[in-house]
Amino acid sequence: MPKQVAGDEPVEGLEAEAEVAGDAGLSIEEMSARKPRVPRERIPVPEKKKSGWLGWLIFLLLLAAIVAGGYYGRNQVVSVWPPAAKLYQKLKLDVQTRNTLGLEIRDLTTRSVVENGVTRLTVVGNIVNITETDRPIPRISIQLIDDAGDHVYSWSTSIEQTLLEGWGSVEFTSSMNQPPEDAKQVRANLLPLSDPEGKAAN
Repeated sequence: MPKQVAGDEPVEGLEAEAEVAGDAGLSIEEMSARKPRVPRERIPVPEKKKSGWLGWLIFLLLLAAIVAGGYYGRNQVVSVWPPAAKLYQKLKLDVQTRNTLGLEIRDLTTRSVVENGVTRLTVVGNIVNITETDRPIPRISIQLIDDAGDHVYSWSTSIEQTLLEGWGSVEFTSSMNQPPEDAKQVRANLLPLSDPEGKAAN
């Protein structure tokens, strides 16, 4: 029986090494092509909310309704909440108020000057038309008030201008000598046109 030559014995792992050696001659592209590809999981794309534009539309419609109601119903708003009249007047929107003259006195200031031992009090203010129509300018009543709020002295005055255009304003000034010492505050009011002293100046 012939003896097996030692060199003829199969060497374990030779075939595997040959395969590895065979792979070493492949390019990166070829090796990648031979590897099984793992399927990628699809990431679900969130659907766009179709109701987004509807919410904005409802908001704009509500805003338009509020603005329209505040404009066309401004007299009702002022009747319920009188301070709202100031806001409308700043926006130059005419509203119905208890002020039948349509005029207001604003920015009232005073200054005292002593000349030759005589104190001279000067009152300065603005007459403002709070409506969109021209208004006749009545006489102005000026009162001096003490610390207790009681009337001390008063006088009336007028300006040359007789008519004030819509949303317009005009300054007035009036002075007196030797005001009472107990006079601490000054007030100014517009006299009603029906008052004999409240007629517009000629």
